[in-house]
Amino acid sequence: MQRAVLLSLAVHAASENVTPIQKVLTMMEDMKAKGIAAKNEEETKFSAFSSWCTNTKMAKSDAIDAGNERMEMLSAEIKKGAVQIAKLTDRIQELEEDVGRWKKDKVSATTVRDAERADFTATQTDYSESIDAVTGAINVLKKRTADAKQADLVQTSLLQVSNLKLVTYTTKKALTAFLQQDPELAYEAPEANA
Repeated sequence: MQRAVLLSLAVHAASENVTPIQKVLTMMEDMKAKGIAAKNEEETKFSAFSSWCTNTKMAKSDAIDAGNERMEMLSAEIKKGAVQIAKLTDRIQELEEDVGRWKKDKVSATTVRDAERADFTATQTDYSESIDAVTGAINVLKKRTADAKQADLVQTSLLQVSNLKLVTYTTKKALTAFLQQDPELAYEAPEANA
């Protein structure tokens, strides 16, 4: 191949009156200039590539360092969160126990209140009936125009009292026994006028 180039150079040189040596020298100088230009271009490209590599390496190193710091911060936050979760879980269990206790207390209090309400309603009903009975007795006594014996009034009053719901069984029994006594056997004080 070199031979072909040299032959073509020789033919070309003969046509121009330039000696072949001069032609070879000219070609060699042209090749040298092209080599120097290619070398300079390659050095420029390599310098740019080297700068890019250096910059990229620094950027990646900084990113890795920032990532490692971020990982450490997140690991610390995770540990802190785990501790907080444990504390809050314990607090939730305490509060659930309190709620359970309060529900039981509410049921107990409701039961007591219902019993007290029933007692109050019964007492109020009995008092209302007693007031009505006393009012009725007062009206009956007011309607009597004639004098009545004190013993009859006492007996009527005691019968009304023994019919009340709040009066205990033993008191009712005593009142009944008293009312069943023979009035003539008992020593009587002089009776007052009704």
